Amino acid sequence: MCDKCNCNCRAAGAGLAAFLLGAVVGAAVGLLYAPNKGETTRKRLKRWANDTYEDNKELMLEHAQDLKEKAKEHFETAREKFNEGKEKVVKEFNRRKDEVAAKFKKEEDK
Repeated sequence: MCDKCNCNCRAAGAGLAAFLLGAVVGAAVGLLYAPNKGETTRKRLKRWANDTYEDNKELMLEHAQDLKEKAKEHFETAREKFNEGKEKVVKEFNRRKDEVAAKFKKEEDK
């Protein structure tokens, strides 16, 4: 759940994808049946794209910041687990190294 807007970001992502698909299909149908000149239609599309970008830019930046913070947290957790695993491997290596050294020492003493 996103803290800034109280939304379920995964569901929001699926909804956003469905919205974008609908927007593309709607735009294509609109262009096919548009009674205006191409130049007028292009100006309207450009204005719509700029307005949509400006309206959603801040929201996208907030979500990007949230994702960055979550990625940082996951990275730190992964680093901690890696270091724990590394310590276990080093301890086991040293234990086995000592066992092998002890065996060789016993054989040399014989």
